[in-house]
Amino acid sequence: MDKNLGKRIKYIKEFARNYSLFQVVAYTEFSKRSAPEFNVVVDTGRPLFVYTDGPLVDIYYREGDLKKIFGQFGQMAANTDYFHGVVSKFFKVIDEIKPYFEKKKSVKDLEELRCIYELYMDFGYGEATVWVAPLVENLPKELKTKALSAREQTQDLTSLRDELFDYNLDKLFPRLGELTHFVLPESVFGGKTISALLKEAVEYQKGFIYFDGNIYAGQQDEILKKLNIELRDGKPTEKINSIDGQSASSGVVEGRVKIVLTNKDIHKILKGDVLVSPMTRPDFIPAMKKAAAFITDEGGITCHAAIVSREMKKPCIIGTKIATQVLKDGDLVKVDANNGVIKILE
Repeated sequence: MDKNLGKRIKYIKEFARNYSLFQVVAYTEFSKRSAPEFNVVVDTGRPLFVYTDGPLVDIYYREGDLKKIFGQFGQMAANTDYFHGVVSKFFKVIDEIKPYFEKKKSVKDLEELRCIYELYMDFGYGEATVWVAPLVENLPKELKTKALSAREQTQDLTSLRDELFDYNLDKLFPRLGELTHFVLPESVFGGKTISALLKEAVEYQKGFIYFDGNIYAGQQDEILKKLNIELRDGKPTEKINSIDGQSASSGVVEGRVKIVLTNKDIHKILKGDVLVSPMTRPDFIPAMKKAAAFITDEGGITCHAAIVSREMKKPCIIGTKIATQVLKDGDLVKVDANNGVIKILE
């Protein structure tokens, strides 16, 4: 074991998303956005992104950082004038970007792509505010109601955004194919040739770490050592028989696990299965109708899985943190959403 390991900065896995490199970079830059008539900037900390294989990028923060960020959004959202300004701008941005989300329009050149990139960051700022606001304690009822309404009206776009850049990059660079997922904004906007973009994408497809505006490819253990960072994903090192979470909708069922990471996995769900996901999204609804229960790594009592499970009257346990890491397709589990416990039967 490295004798300097104890001195390394600990980063905790907070969530995982199907982010392209365009989205990864945009995620770190949207903090520069400000609301109308307010000079407010959110300190989004120093997130670290790790892609190894599979469809998802793991996002890590220093312990406690994400709670601080939520607190900032919460304090700002509690300011009535600020909140109304953010929501007003949010819907104006949606009017412009929605046709691109829905693929009714596609970019014709790099300048148009740059405009969409800028709009996307404004979208991200507004989306973060309306999703975090309902979780804020003592938020005025009027603002909480408005935030939930804004979420309901725009939640479908959350599912569509995964393909926004891949789709439009493919229009500009058809030779990239699925490798559009692994090109950097600075490379595209900097005018790199298609050959250079292909070479870069092939390298990053093998795995990357993105941190402090820099991307690293190669041996991830060595990279983390140079960055003086230790990662913790919260996955138990020993075999466990049960997982705890928060009950979002009561009930008790038994069923076979099906892991759903993206909408490409929803075909796996059969009637009576237990849908297990980092977090559910609107495009998971067809699978959720078939499933007997839902389990998520993330989420609070107003998250998508919680709301849908109550509407469908199906057991749901959220915020387990480790369900997708511990469970696997075919596991037989008992979902006791009355007590927030998942028992692994076989």
